[in-house]
Amino acid sequence: MSEYFVTLNGKKKEIKVLDSSIIRFDGKEFDYSLLKISDYSYLLKIGNKVYDITTTQFNSEKYGFLVDGHYFETIVRTRLQEKANELQNIKNKQNHHDVLRAPMPGMVLRLKKKVGDTVEMGESVVILEAMKMENDLRSPSSGIIKEVIVKEGVSVEKGSILLTIE
Repeated sequence: MSEYFVTLNGKKKEIKVLDSSIIRFDGKEFDYSLLKISDYSYLLKIGNKVYDITTTQFNSEKYGFLVDGHYFETIVRTRLQEKANELQNIKNKQNHHDVLRAPMPGMVLRLKKKVGDTVEMGESVVILEAMKMENDLRSPSSGIIKEVIVKEGVSVEKGSILLTIE
């Protein structure tokens, strides 16, 4: 028995291939047959319906399907891949924080955000003056400002941490 998790339009469904002619989808069992036409083309028969399918594999888990003229992009994972993905997402949520570092030596002219403010990725957060030019430093990720390390008017070295985002 093979188990797959297919995510389509943000909705995850489990598909179990019980044997060479029966699958279980959303708790219901269906008779099926799959005929490979070419490396990317298949005929899938489920019950009395036949579907012409053309596939494209983008990476190890992302696929594009053209099913009877309708295009879908999906994520297809095995049970093990799905469990690993869930654990990675939990770890990322628990430990997620980014830092904004000074890309060059300079002086902090303006802090546009303070601790507790929400910030979107790419949003301007710090104005750094370097070589008589104002540089607009943008957030490397979305989140909440956890800590502001510097103050306006202080000089910083290249690579200095300016603030952290969680």
